[in-house]
This record gives sequence, C-alpha cells and structure tokens, in this order.
Amino acid sequence: MIDHEESQESISLAEIIPVQYSDPVAVRIQSSGEYRLLWAILEDAIDCYFRYADQSSATAQEQFREAEEWIESSEEEWLCSFNSICRHFQIDPGYLRSGLRARLAAKHTGLTAAAVRQAA
Repeated sequence: MIDHEESQESISLAEIIPVQYSDPVAVRIQSSGEYRLLWAILEDAIDCYFRYADQSSATAQEQFREAEEWIESSEEEWLCSFNSICRHFQIDPGYLRSGLRARLAAKHTGLTAAAVRQAA
C-alpha cells in the first residue's frame, strides 16, 4: 500500500499559484533561506492535502487531517501558520483555501486540473 501512496500524482504549489521569476516573491524565495523554508512548509502541506485525501490507511488519513487542519486554521499570530505564510508571499489565504477546496472536490469527482482552471 505504501507504494500506491507514493505513486499518487504530486501537485506542485507552482501549479496552483504561478510564480514568475521576475516576481519579487520568487526573488525572495530564491535568495532567502527563511522564505524557502516557509515556501517548503506551504508546498508540503498542500502536497499532503491532495496526496493523502483518498488514501485509506490510518497513517495517510492522519497526514491528510493534519494538512487540512493547518490549511483551515484561522491562526494569525504563529509565523508558520497557513495565514501567516500566505501573507508573507502576498497570497490571499481565503482565496487559496477556496481554490484548494475546489481542486480537492474536483479530484473527488474526477475533473482534471484544466477543467478546474476553466471553471475558476
């Protein structure tokens, strides 16, 4: 079962939020270890959110729940909270949350990523 989980399609944060190299946020990510760490936290949570949503093992479901709770949290003060990280990258957390929910719902119904982008 582990092999099946590992073979799931990985979704990059760059697919959800296109970042141009001329963008000041992209420059920060490339030049600052702190920003790379925050970006990696966000990217890992989103990866777990999609990768483990449909997995039946207890470990996979725990990974999904942790990612979902972190994404859905309204925590503002903690540096590594979803809201705080989004704000560091000038991303509206509510907008990203909404997009993640829509993409997960589309995944459950079998829609492709292109269909989700067209619907948005």
